[in-house]
Amino acid sequence: MAAQSHMFKRLVLGLEPTAPDRMMRLAAELAELLHLELVGLFLEDPSLRDLAAIPFAREFRLLGGDWRPIELERLTDELELAVRSAERQFVDAVKDLTTRCQFKVIHEAAAQAIASISQSGDIIVVAEPATPVGRVTQQFYWLLNAAFQSAAAVMLVPASIARVTGPVVAIAVKPDDPSIPTAATIAIAAREDLVIVHTHEGKSNDPDIRKLADETGLTIKHAFTGKIPLSDPAACAHAFHQVQERLIVAVRGVLAPELALSIASSRRIPVLVIATSESALSSQ
Repeated sequence: MAAQSHMFKRLVLGLEPTAPDRMMRLAAELAELLHLELVGLFLEDPSLRDLAAIPFAREFRLLGGDWRPIELERLTDELELAVRSAERQFVDAVKDLTTRCQFKVIHEAAAQAIASISQSGDIIVVAEPATPVGRVTQQFYWLLNAAFQSAAAVMLVPASIARVTGPVVAIAVKPDDPSIPTAATIAIAAREDLVIVHTHEGKSNDPDIRKLADETGLTIKHAFTGKIPLSDPAACAHAFHQVQERLIVAVRGVLAPELALSIASSRRIPVLVIATSESALSSQ
């Protein structure tokens, strides 16, 4: 079984002026649990300045109730204030961490930034927009797909998190599924149980996982969905029956971006989608 869980080196968190505190706290906790470097990225889209330079470009002012030209100087000041605010939030969220942390400003569109900075040892954190409108925007669609097309793992964080304790779930499509060691490592670090949801026939019987459980005291439980596809809402309800999980782990290809986001949103817990060496190579 591939030791996929030991390949992670960085947790990459995209920051925006409205980045919620719960996303920063969750990222900080995971980075500390897995001893990962935490990188906070403020993504400043250069197209905003380009738009402001167009003479006929207009913005709607809520206070005045009218359309006015975009003032480049005012936009620049607002972006600088947003950067300082995001940095203060990030510094406050990581102040108690022992792992390495750094804050960066990237002058690229979100999708381009992900493509240029992501590495195979990264976990990219993508937060679900707080509103349905934000979720269907082209910008969020580009960000989501850029993350899944990179060599990095992707952690989808729902707009509302139901709980921060509970078992770690691995969705296994085969007995030696790479999601299992990754979920086991996180469960051990968090001192939680491991629940393996089998979508195949037969139980996982990997000797490395059994040895790990014997050495660490990890409790492993099993659930079965048979051949019912997880894209079926009823199958998901059956798979997670009576499981109050804190995190779901799956391999890329098992969960498409939209399905992974849907599960994260409906279960209200993060979903970590890892890339095997084969899928990482095929995305490049």
